[in-house]
Amino acid sequence: MTYAEEAERELMQMMLKNRHGAFSKIEKSSKGANVVLKVLDRLGEPTNPKYLADISNLSTARIAAVLGNLEKRGLIIRTMDPDDRRRINVSLTETGKKLAKSEKQEMRTKIIRVFELMGEDDTKKYLELTAKFVGYSQKLSAEGESDQ
Repeated sequence: MTYAEEAERELMQMMLKNRHGAFSKIEKSSKGANVVLKVLDRLGEPTNPKYLADISNLSTARIAAVLGNLEKRGLIIRTMDPDDRRRINVSLTETGKKLAKSEKQEMRTKIIRVFELMGEDDTKKYLELTAKFVGYSQKLSAEGESDQ
């Protein structure tokens, strides 16, 4: 097994062993509802379900289910686009905005706490290595797109 394969295996094992810790919150945030809340909060303006599906990397069927759930919970509202009556716009309600802000702050607090426990030197190393990892991932992704 190469060092890269071993590193991937070790990372996956850490994530599995820590399912109820830090990684579980990250995993849950990518399941649908939380990611849609975060996207809508970040956008700050109404958008259509297709765009939400694209930016969230979720299927349109999954987005429809998520939006239905969020609407039932009073976190979003769907309205007709005034310029094109065939289009639906989605936006956060005040309750949705408060929840998105609260979850964002909770995640921020936990990440800051982890970095405090790691210490300044390890945090800097972690950020440097993560930046490299992201850079290489983007490079591979760009190479994959040019092959098509």
